[in-house]
Amino acid sequence: MSSQRQTLRGRRSNRSVLAVCICFVALTNVQCGTDVGGNETEAEEASGTTFTVLYDADERIFGPYWSVDAWFLMFLPLATWDESGEAIGRLVRSWEHSRDYRTWIFHLRPDVRWHDGVPVTAHDVKWSIELAGNPDVLYDDPWHDVDSIRVRNDTTLTIFYGRPKDARNTWMVYWPRHLLEGLDPAQFYQWKFWIQPVGDGPYRYVRHVPKTMVELEANAEFYAGKPAIDRVVIKFGGDNGITELLSGNVDAIAWANPADVPKLAADPRFRVYHQIGPGIPWLQALFWNVRSPLFGDRRVRRALTHAIDRRELLGVLNLPEDLRLTDVLFTGRQYHRGELPPPLGYDPEKARAMLREAGWLDGDGDGVLERAGESLRFTALAPQGAAGHAAIYVQAALRKVGVHMEIQTLDMNVLRGRVQGGEFEAVFFPYWNSVDGQIRWLAPGLDSGDGTQQERRSAGIGYDNPEVARLLASVRETADPDQVDSIYRDLAPLIRRDLPITFLYPEVTTYVVHRRVRGLESPFHADPIQFMEQLWIEDEP
Repeated sequence: MSSQRQTLRGRRSNRSVLAVCICFVALTNVQCGTDVGGNETEAEEASGTTFTVLYDADERIFGPYWSVDAWFLMFLPLATWDESGEAIGRLVRSWEHSRDYRTWIFHLRPDVRWHDGVPVTAHDVKWSIELAGNPDVLYDDPWHDVDSIRVRNDTTLTIFYGRPKDARNTWMVYWPRHLLEGLDPAQFYQWKFWIQPVGDGPYRYVRHVPKTMVELEANAEFYAGKPAIDRVVIKFGGDNGITELLSGNVDAIAWANPADVPKLAADPRFRVYHQIGPGIPWLQALFWNVRSPLFGDRRVRRALTHAIDRRELLGVLNLPEDLRLTDVLFTGRQYHRGELPPPLGYDPEKARAMLREAGWLDGDGDGVLERAGESLRFTALAPQGAAGHAAIYVQAALRKVGVHMEIQTLDMNVLRGRVQGGEFEAVFFPYWNSVDGQIRWLAPGLDSGDGTQQERRSAGIGYDNPEVARLLASVRETADPDQVDSIYRDLAPLIRRDLPITFLYPEVTTYVVHRRVRGLESPFHADPIQFMEQLWIEDEP
């Protein structure tokens, strides 16, 4: 695989940091400069309502270059998540699976058409999956366990997997075979189709101006009905969203600077929304290197967790103070349903007592605990941004219980390399809350061979609990959501007891939206792009 493709796949795996700023503006006249052919024109007056969306991207935004929710305006995934963490059909209307979850039958909606009027069929889905796995493409890996695909008829296909799989993929989208099958897969990332796409989603391509904008219109033939917002204009580049919002030129921004949120929330023109998910939320976490003599004792890790007031930290970061916090691993369904056990509470006295029990005392009165001549001092690595601000707060909290934490701020790419090499004492780092992410940190031997005790100790954060490794391995052996929930309930007390990771807060995206934009709700229905087709505008008298 070329370095370019590695970069593109890396972008996709870090989707939460790619969409830097999204701005919406309600317009009745859209000035778009030059058209695709380069002739100077003025856009015709648009009837109905229009949102203008500002992305840190370019006109290839609907292709495999970017990993943002914008492509859901143009293309449909098989399914999406509802507010209870359950999958609901989008391109498909229903599905069945074998008892072992290795065989899935999908029934497509019969009334979905490509924007050129051609029906979407099971042949399109099969072709797209096989294209994604083509050695010249290797586009992401959600289908790497596919053994074979059989099309039964235009609206039904069967997918056979090599291991148990929840195949209701909510992220991958599918492409029109009749327009693309003659193209060279080796040129996949350069296809002009990504610039002038023909999709099957709620909005359809109208035109674009290179490096400037792309214009979409509501799809009147969309299976769920024509969206209420008639027109979407995606403008590229720029970081002046706050200025545009306050000046009344835009209706909403995403990824708002947390420092600006209190001011914007107090402005009666706007509402602030926070989006979690969809699916399983990422978490910001403080990882302890269990190989370090400072953190090998779980009493120390628990004490340091008790010393951090995570509710207060949410306020410091201008995040909603009612976010669900956790000390355990969990499934998306458990999080969405509020089924997590309460996290350890803020209790500095208990923290001091547990540290004394572990032998850490302040014998010389300098405010820093010691044991056997060694001070309880360490360096925590941290990225820039909100996680870096969280590190400063944690530093002050630990100082109150006699622990001295230095902070070393690094570029994320450098930080990632240090983490992968295990070159840290503690690190503030995003936690990928899926079984693959959990195995990476808590049972890495399962990824590299036979999962022996020696392998587990030599990788990750040095955490070694054979029962945790066994349970995580068992997650890979089933796709039954009830069984998976049961396994995570068994995991919860083990992780809560050992606390190899202190989970600080879930990742959220903050949207500031003009109050006349309706249809959004925190925390699982707050993304204006993802839910664009369900939004409407009510102008107040």
